[in-house]
Amino acid sequence: MKNIKKIVTVTNVEYRNTSYYGNPSNWITFIDENGTEETGYTSPDAACGYGCSNYLNKPCVIEYHYTRAGNCVINFMNKPR
Repeated sequence: MKNIKKIVTVTNVEYRNTSYYGNPSNWITFIDENGTEETGYTSPDAACGYGCSNYLNKPCVIEYHYTRAGNCVINFMNKPR
């Protein structure tokens, strides 16, 4: 499980589900510097599930990984420095 960190632009945020502990998970669509569009979801118990809509149509530093099944799971989102 290799973490990938990029500066991207978030283009869409949609509700996915709520975890057992009550934390939200959202589908996030983002475009990187090369113009590649990708969709993943926030980790079920990660704090980025609460603030991901704050980055809609704005630059964002995103950290994610791929599961064995090929799913993109977002672990961390923050504004660029």
